[in-house]
Amino acid sequence: MAVMGGRNGQELLSTWVPADLAKAFKTQARATDGGASAALRRLVSEAVTGHAPTIPKGVGTGAQIGVRLKAAERAALAEAAQGQGTSPANWLRSLAIVHLARRPQWNAAEIEELRTLFRELRAIGNNVNQIAHALNVAVQTGVYPPNQGAAAREAVELLRFEARRVVAVMSGNFDYWGLPDEDRPTAALGAVEREDARASFAEEARRRRPRRRPGRFKEGE
Repeated sequence: MAVMGGRNGQELLSTWVPADLAKAFKTQARATDGGASAALRRLVSEAVTGHAPTIPKGVGTGAQIGVRLKAAERAALAEAAQGQGTSPANWLRSLAIVHLARRPQWNAAEIEELRTLFRELRAIGNNVNQIAHALNVAVQTGVYPPNQGAAAREAVELLRFEARRVVAVMSGNFDYWGLPDEDRPTAALGAVEREDARASFAEEARRRRPRRRPGRFKEGE
């Protein structure tokens, strides 16, 4: 029996058994929660401590479903799963969740891309807030900073560009999983109205805040 390197306080045990015994064990384990890995974990724990182990975080307890695939189909599944950076089982699970529950399934690259886009959108939002503040002060003082109109137009174009990138990532994900347009997720009922109300409240609160009136804008600000 080999003992492989530990991870998160756990170690992987492996051993060789006759092929017919392994096949029989896997067949029996398919009917239990967690499959063969969980069944082995229970056997080891019961042999040492006399009772079954606590299921570690992240190990599923749902019913296991087996499917039969031809050699070419298995190869195609393995290639698709590798392309998504996951296992064949997780790839099939993601496909089922997308079509049955209408829940997006993101891979690591897509998640990182969305995080990058949201950081960009936050930065643009901060710039828009600064432009709006400068223009509001200008209305009160009658002194208008140069180039603010061009800066506002540029910010709007940047927002449009980043929004299109978000849509592209999300549409590409749904296209990959083959989810029809009519089944793709939409905003939850009332979500748009709640966001509009929140934005209106924030804008009203901003207007009520006392402002310091600067003397004059410097050239180039």
